[in-house]
Amino acid sequence: MFSLQDQDIQNFLQEATFMDPRFKGRLGVGVAEAWWDRLEKAVIDRVTAAQLPTEEDPDGDDEVEEDQADRHRMSALEQLFADEDRELLHTTMSTSSALSITEQVQKEIELYKGMPAIPSGQDPVAWWWGKRDTFPNLSALSEVYLCVQASSTPSERVFSCAGHAISQERCRILPEKAKMLIFLQKNC
Repeated sequence: MFSLQDQDIQNFLQEATFMDPRFKGRLGVGVAEAWWDRLEKAVIDRVTAAQLPTEEDPDGDDEVEEDQADRHRMSALEQLFADEDRELLHTTMSTSSALSITEQVQKEIELYKGMPAIPSGQDPVAWWWGKRDTFPNLSALSEVYLCVQASSTPSERVFSCAGHAISQERCRILPEKAKMLIFLQKNC
């Protein structure tokens, strides 16, 4: 059967399939629900991990320096209400995050599930880039799965003169002829 590494690879590939808007609906219904749940958990974990460092500020030195710099640029009225404005901003930020990360992610996933698949010739990374305002959490996760596309071509073959001269169609060429082709390609 599968070893742990093989199962991890399978999981990664299936998650990448769900993040690709061209193929998101191609798995069976029973399998799909379990994977949508896994995807939801992955997005929530990623969002909460990204928010933790910003919420923690062990020493408020940076904030004090910013406050002092802002006070020099503020008008008297702004200085008078600066503390209240800061408190209002903090309350607003906590209220918007009170919508719950889970609810935001669930809403994004439901909206994403309801969208039609895109044609297979269309670029999924460009699609996510265009939808980053609609799906902020999902688009951030999609970068993990879709940022680098695998290639079956060895890199030395792509970037070398020999790789250009000796292609798959010319794989039976004699070594002497290959050397001549490479020489001509470099010198002509």
